[in-house]
Amino acid sequence: MVKGRLDFHIVVAVCVLVLFLLGTAQAGDKMLTKRLMETIAKINTGKGLQIQEQAAQDLFELTRKQHQNIDGRTIRTIVSLLDAPDDSVRHWVARSLGNFGPRARMAAPKLKQLLAEAECIEFGKNSAGGIRLALEQMGITPPPRNCEN
Repeated sequence: MVKGRLDFHIVVAVCVLVLFLLGTAQAGDKMLTKRLMETIAKINTGKGLQIQEQAAQDLFELTRKQHQNIDGRTIRTIVSLLDAPDDSVRHWVARSLGNFGPRARMAAPKLKQLLAEAECIEFGKNSAGGIRLALEQMGITPPPRNCEN
């Protein structure tokens, strides 16, 4: 009979631990979602390029570390950030999308369009390298460079 009680207590302890871990994961997911939404808002409405670019870099770091915990709706919201007017912001958004791998393939048409525009800029840094890397991480072969025009 003592063994039966011991087994029961072990089962109860395991159940409590599982419930605790599930609660912790849900709390962590809520905190991640909140941080993502705040970061996305800064990219969309941040006052000044420096704030927007830093937020885009923060987005890359968040998605690099937590990409498996981010849902499809949030990925689609991140895809919409590719419409940012600044190329450095688009670079970091593309890199963020690359962190999701094949889950972010819906961004490929937009990334290819931006790649064609950015790749042929003759001066300075641009988003082309980040876009190419993102496409590769999604399992998509980037198109060849074509700057004849």
